[in-house]
Amino acid sequence: DRRPRAEAIAGNLAGQDVSPLEAAIGAESVERYEAALQRLTAADREALIGRLELGLTYAELARALGKPSADAARMAVARAMVRLGQEMRDERRRSSRSAGG
Repeated sequence: DRRPRAEAIAGNLAGQDVSPLEAAIGAESVERYEAALQRLTAADREALIGRLELGLTYAELARALGKPSADAARMAVARAMVRLGQEMRDERRRSSRSAGG
């Protein structure tokens, strides 16, 4: 009798949480991330989305990408991250030039 009765929670409540991706790179950078991602090769996009957005392990990613091992998938993600970083820097430079900065 000391505990309150459990009540069902409506299933249509929308979460107010920030996605893990937005928390990791900041909401203001999501647009730049998405634009840079579109400029990468399909293979780089698949590696990054699989790892960063879907949270696949390197073993799962290796299978999904047709890589021979988890280490090969890890290296593919690492290389794609470097290219993504370059694209995001380029996007920031383009944005600051167009904004007059």
